[in-house]
This record gives sequence, structure tokens and C-alpha cells, in this order.
Amino acid sequence: MPPASPPRVHLFARPPVIGDRSTPAAPLGEDLGSGTTEWVAVTAPGQRPAPGALARLGQAVTLAPGARVITADDERRLRWGARARPRLRPGPSPDHWLAADPDFGLMAVAREPALAALRDGACPHELFLRLSGPHAAGHAHVPEVLSVGRGGGVGREAPSVVEAVLSDWEPGARVEVAGARLRVRRPPAAEPAVEAMVLFRDRPELLERCAASVLERSSYERLTLGLVDYASTDPGIPPLLERLGRQERVTVRRDPRPFNFSALNNAVASKSSADVLVFLNNDTQVLDSAWVEDLLEEALRPEVGAVAPLLAYPDGRVQHAGAAVGIHGWAGHPFAGLRPDQQTPFGSAGGGTRNWLAVSAACMMVEKRKFDEVGGFDESFAVGGGDVDLCLRLTAAGHRSLCVPHVRLIHDESATRDPTTVAPGDFEASRRSYGEFRTVGDPFYHPALTLRDTTCRLRAPDEQPPPP
Repeated sequence: MPPASPPRVHLFARPPVIGDRSTPAAPLGEDLGSGTTEWVAVTAPGQRPAPGALARLGQAVTLAPGARVITADDERRLRWGARARPRLRPGPSPDHWLAADPDFGLMAVAREPALAALRDGACPHELFLRLSGPHAAGHAHVPEVLSVGRGGGVGREAPSVVEAVLSDWEPGARVEVAGARLRVRRPPAAEPAVEAMVLFRDRPELLERCAASVLERSSYERLTLGLVDYASTDPGIPPLLERLGRQERVTVRRDPRPFNFSALNNAVASKSSADVLVFLNNDTQVLDSAWVEDLLEEALRPEVGAVAPLLAYPDGRVQHAGAAVGIHGWAGHPFAGLRPDQQTPFGSAGGGTRNWLAVSAACMMVEKRKFDEVGGFDESFAVGGGDVDLCLRLTAAGHRSLCVPHVRLIHDESATRDPTTVAPGDFEASRRSYGEFRTVGDPFYHPALTLRDTTCRLRAPDEQPPPP
């Protein structure tokens, strides 16, 4: 029996951009209500479908039967005749779409759900959000360039659009404009106890700098600092710990076992009475007094697991803005080494909150109950990879991971150890944990991007996926 043909998708092209203005478009309801096909595709002003785009969308409808809105990548020209710039998007990323107007060049919607979701004066941005849903369960993305043209850009109506949608989804949330991006604010109903836990061995200058930044720059009153000394021998450590330990908010513990990042953190977490845990490297520095409050707004959401800030090198370049499985064959940090505002085909590190498969435990906040429910860190990871594994298990339990780049800390990455030194068992543990994400792909990264480095540049034609 031959396979069924993909469903037909009817196209409504929005008017082209002329100069700085576009011809007024007919209301979305008129476009959606005037046809007979089950699916309707709408272009952004000035965009035109690439050859075969509608057929590809029809295939996507068949492959994603639960979707109500299907999007794709596009190319934009700043002026006619200029070389097109690809704009590649991640898979379903509900938090990212609230922070940045997605402005898709081509979007296909299921006609009946779309008509039911339309509000008076609704624009494509609002329709996309409502059809996608608060957890993006109704969204599928085709990782191919299916439209090209001129125009686009973040709509001026974006704040009001997000506010209108959030009024139904999260009545207590509000929207703030932060440059070209939006911040969704979710003030917690209570003030949970938070403990920042710092492992260290020697390097008193790093510990003193880190502890001072946490204690002196943090405005959150229910924050405590747990210091864990794993067999320091530097003579500068005892007087520093004696001085720090006299402060009411500081607890000093000693654990002389051989270094195992996962085991040491599990041990201190098991003794913590805090509601929320922050795993913090001793080579980090707090910059913003509200860093705890800003991370808490996300970490306390039931659907969120691990939350991290943007970590920057002392010179301002990105060290961490999320982790993608598959980079370097294992896992890496997209945008690392770039400026936070540096544009790539995948956007920029500072371009709003993003969903990731994992975030770094150099600074990671997670509710203790969620941490305990998934069993904490897997102690077969001695040095590296345990944070990615933890996030994967949180994801499997229904808690997505986020990086919120409006919160920033300094991180002198690996100032306390050789970054090339990885315990042999960590590779085997990573192979077991990361599974097909290493070869099939990370849903929050883009398959057209290189896995050879962290620049988010396009993949070379000869680049092959890592071996299993």
C-alpha cells in the first residue's frame, strides 16, 4: 500500500516591505477563514517561500501529528542584492520565545485551532505563542531554510503580545523590556532558604574573592554560604576559614576524601537544610546584587529544573551560556569565547533566556527536592560531565533547564585545575548518559551548526557526527 500523500498547505503571503513600511495586511482571521485546507502557511512581510517549502511543511505535518504550529529557519537580507544571512532556530523553546519575538519568516498553522485561538487584533507572534502552548507541546520546527527575503525584525508589539498571552498562562507574571529583549518576571510568593555551596582545595586568594563577592554583594537575606575544604594544605587556608567561619551565614565543612566533584557535592547537599541549592565554583565572582532573586524566579517554577546565569571570562567574553550535547564529541558551551552580544547564525549568547539540555554546575541553582528526587549527581562522574547528566535526568523527570543571560557572574574557568584533565571513567559515564544526543543531535542546538567548536558557525560540508 503506497504511503499517504502529505497534506496540502495553503500559502498566504504577507505584503512585501517597501522602504521602511509594509502594505497593510488583511486580518489573520480573513486569511485563515478563506481557505479549505487543514493547514495554512503565512509568510512574514517581505519573505518568500524557498522552492519546495510547502511540500516540506506538509511532510512535517505528517511527522509531527501533535503539532498545531510548524516553523522553519529563514534567510534575511538587510538590503536587496546583499548576501542573505541565515537565521537558525532551536527546537521547541518556550522560555526563549517569551524573551524574544520569534519573527519566523514562514509559519504553518492548523486552521481550526488557529481560528479558535485568534483574539481581536492578534498578530502572528501571538498566534504562534498560543498555538505552541506554555510548554511548547504544540510546536514543531523544521531545521531548514524555507523562506528568504528582506524585512523582519522584532515587532514593537512584542511586550503587549507576551503580556496578553501570560495573562492566560501565568496571571502573576509581568513583562519588562530589557533592550531588544524581554524579561518575564515571576516574583516568588515566598522567600525560600538558599545555600550556595563552594568546594575548594588551597588557592585562598580565589576562595576569599568568591566568598566576599557572595557575602558582600548579594541582597538576598536568606542566603547562606557552605564552604567544603577537601584536603587543603596551603597555610593561608586555616586563618581564612577561621575568619569566614565567624560569620553567621557561613558554614565550614571538611571532607578529606579524594576529589570527586559529584560525591563531594552530594555529601554537602545531603546535610543542607536549605530549600534551594546553588552549586558554585570557587573561581567565580558575583557581580549583581539581585542574582539570587533573579535565578529564584525561574528555579521555583514546577516545570524548571536547573537554572544558570551567563558566566563570563574576566575580559567579558562568554564562558558559559548553556550546554549542548555533541560539541567536541561530548558536550560543550555554545557561544563560548564570543562577546555576549556577538551575532551568529544561531543568535547571540545574550539574546534572552534560552532552554538547553543542560547548564553548568560552575553556577547552578536547583530546588533541593527536585535534586533529591532524581538522586543528585551520579558519582561515577568524578570530574566532568556530572552536571550534564544531572540536567538530563531532571529533563526526563519533566524539569527543563534554562540559562538566564541577564544574570552574569565572572568565572575564571578551571583556575583550580587543568581543564584538559578528565578522569578516564568520566568518558564512559558520559557515553552511557548522553546516549543518542551525541549522534542524533541535541534538540536545543541546531543540526546545521558545527560541533567542532563553540562559535555557532555553520557546519562544514565534510563534518561528520561524533562516533557512538
